[in-house]
Amino acid sequence: MTTAIFLILFFGLLVLGLPVAYTMLVTSAVYILLAGLPEIQLTMRASNGIESFSLLAIPMFLLAGNLMNGMGVTERIFNFAGVLVRHITGGLGHVNVVASILFAGMSGSAVADAGGLGAVEIRAMEKAGYSKRFSAAVTAASATMGPIIPPSITLVVYGFLAEESVGRLFLGGALPGLLTGFALMVIIWILVKTGREEAPRLPRASFREVTGAFWKAIPALMAPVILLGGILAGVFTPTEASVVVVLYILVIGTLSMGFDRAQIVEALLGTVRTSAATLFIIAVSAVFGWIISIQRLPIAMVDMMQDMFVSKAAAMALIIVILLIVGMFMEVLAALVLLVPTLLAIATSFDIDTVHLGVTVVVTMMIGTITPPVGLVLYTVMTVARVGMGDLTRALAPFYVAMIVVALLVAFVPQITLFLPDLLMPPGQR
Repeated sequence: MTTAIFLILFFGLLVLGLPVAYTMLVTSAVYILLAGLPEIQLTMRASNGIESFSLLAIPMFLLAGNLMNGMGVTERIFNFAGVLVRHITGGLGHVNVVASILFAGMSGSAVADAGGLGAVEIRAMEKAGYSKRFSAAVTAASATMGPIIPPSITLVVYGFLAEESVGRLFLGGALPGLLTGFALMVIIWILVKTGREEAPRLPRASFREVTGAFWKAIPALMAPVILLGGILAGVFTPTEASVVVVLYILVIGTLSMGFDRAQIVEALLGTVRTSAATLFIIAVSAVFGWIISIQRLPIAMVDMMQDMFVSKAAAMALIIVILLIVGMFMEVLAALVLLVPTLLAIATSFDIDTVHLGVTVVVTMMIGTITPPVGLVLYTVMTVARVGMGDLTRALAPFYVAMIVVALLVAFVPQITLFLPDLLMPPGQR
């Protein structure tokens, strides 16, 4: 009876529009009272939920992204991407995607990409003659690569929840992230080539332009090299790497890009606000997840799935469908904490590698960040570009298709994810 009240209250509050984090907190508190459990369990489980060394990477990667946006590194990245691919049909659309790939290798956050680099990208595309809605759509779609390409705040959270190596997850996200970028560039090329979108022809950059842009961007481009190189060489853990990257950005910002105290303070304040919201979600989700586990709901879900499906492929297909639906209505981190226990039980039952599962989950959930009604990246780009939701979602339609195709490829071709982890960091190596 208590379980039924728990589930009815949870979904009822969601339908009423209460934020997911507060819904989980209220539902968990009511369950603890009705079940006669000690009230201190609420605070104990919440505090224990965020007592993890690996979670320290979250504020550090957020700070790295905020510092880069404040120091002007985004413009240097965009200019370097421009000299590489601006001459391809679709011009600055491809520049937008390549710049997001480069930025993703440093920030690990889709919102940081959309709000920081996105402002530069949209302004440049509109100035060159691209439509506002197309500029915004490309920016929103390309920002989703931030949590896929290492480093990734979302993969850090999944690694914490699944007790999986964050290093292997980072390597696992590299090829799917690049595949996403390639798919987006194909869509841009098709849209421009067929005349559905207009794009000015830009000249190929000269060798002098390429080298000049490269030398200006190289301090920033070294950040992901230092990060991944240090992890693979065993010099530092992924969590320690996040601190190293922040220190590196502070050094290059101070020495070569004119950092000032006001920019650092603004970056710190933005990091504190976002980190507090993120860790609050994880804390209350820990309580909620504990209640779900003691009620054996994940096991019940797995038993139901085993009655319905007898193959790994069918299980992966259902996981993709669930993630696409949930991603439309829940913030990614809250959805991860809610779904990961059940997904891990399914993975164990169907012999699905947990690194493969994690990357599949993140790639698929990123689609939800640019779909209404709860897409954080969607709303960020709407604010930056000053474009309506209807116009933006219609312009995003072809990109939705491309991203779903990539999610299916990642789900059903495990080697796309597992090739680099198995090659460079075999199972058991942290």
